[in-house]
Amino acid sequence: MRPEPLVVRSPVPERPEIHQIVLPTPWDVGPVQVYLVEGDPLTLVDTGVRTPGSRAALAAALETLGYGLEDLRRVLLTHYHGDHLGQAQALRSLAPELEVWAHEAEADMCEGFSAERDENVEGTDRLFRDFGVPAVLRARQRELRERYAREDPLCDPTRVERRLREGDAIPFKGFSLEVIHAPGHTIGHCLYHEPGSGALLTGDHLMGNAVPYTDQILREGPPDPRDPLGRPPRFRGLPLYLASLRALRRQRFRALLPAHGGVLERAARAIDDAILFYEVRIQRVERALRALASERDGWASAWAVWERLFPKADPVTQMRTRMYMVIGALDVLEDEGRVETRWGPGGALEHRPRPRA
Repeated sequence: MRPEPLVVRSPVPERPEIHQIVLPTPWDVGPVQVYLVEGDPLTLVDTGVRTPGSRAALAAALETLGYGLEDLRRVLLTHYHGDHLGQAQALRSLAPELEVWAHEAEADMCEGFSAERDENVEGTDRLFRDFGVPAVLRARQRELRERYAREDPLCDPTRVERRLREGDAIPFKGFSLEVIHAPGHTIGHCLYHEPGSGALLTGDHLMGNAVPYTDQILREGPPDPRDPLGRPPRFRGLPLYLASLRALRRQRFRALLPAHGGVLERAARAIDDAILFYEVRIQRVERALRALASERDGWASAWAVWERLFPKADPVTQMRTRMYMVIGALDVLEDEGRVETRWGPGGALEHRPRPRA
C-alpha cells in the first residue's frame, strides 16, 4: 500500500512552480520538508533520508504532481546532513542524468560522507578536552559517538557535479534561484532565494518548530597567527549564524520555506525570534560565568558553565549540542570584548568576564 502523499502545492502563490513535499524520518527531528521546483531541469531541493518509507513517500508526492522519480534532473542541497543528502545517491539509480549541486565548503563532505566522518569522534573529543570536559565524561561521550558511527546513517555519499558559491544564480525558465551562503548550523549551509516572489528556501537555518544548533568543528592546519593563545583552528558556528541572520534581516522576504515546521509567512518575525533565542542564551552564559567568577579565582571553564546552566541534564546523552551552545556563546562574548580567555593550569581553556563599563 502506497503512502498518502503529503504535498503542499505552491505554498507561495507568486511562484507556483515550487511545491513542498513532506517525507518521514525515523528520528526525533520528525519529518523533513523537501521542495520540488518545476521547470527545466526538474529540481528537488534536499532529498530526505535513505529509507523505503521516504522513497515511497517521495514517489507518491511526485506522482501527485505529475512526475516520476526518473524525471528528476537536479538536486540542490541545503547542507550535508542525512535528512537532506540522504537518498540523493539512491535517486541516481532511477534518474541517471541527475546532478547534485552543493556549496563548495561541503562538497567533499557529500562525496566522502560516512557515519564515522559525520560523528567526528576524534575532533569532538579534542574540542571537549580543550573546553574542560572531564576525561571520564569524554570517554563516555566517545563511546556514544562510536556506537552511532556503527549504525546505518540512512545516507550515502554522492558525487557533486557543481560546487556552489554565494551569489550564484540557478536558472529556470522565467525565474532563477539565488544562492545565499548561510554558515552556522553547518559550514556550507545554503539558502535559495527566488527574488520575484520573495520566497526563501531555508533548510535548517530557519525552521518553524525549532532553532538549529550551531556547529563547532576543529579544522586542519596551523593556529591563526593572530591568536595569542595559539588555539587550534575551528569553525565557530554561532557568531557566523548570528551574522547571517542579521544580514537576512536587512532584506525583505515574502515567505520562508524551511526543512521543518511548515511555512513561515512572517519572515521578519522568524528571523528576530531566532536571533532572540540565542541572545537570551548568550546572556545566561555571561551571568553564569560572572557567578562562577565570584566563587572562584575569577576564571571558569566552559564545562563549569555547562554544569551551572544544566544541573539536571544527562552529561552524556544531552551534552553535545548544549556544549556547542556554551562554546558558541563564549565565542560571541569574546568577540564582543565581554570575556577574556586563557589556557588554564589544567590544560583547558578558561574564561572570565571583563568588568562592566
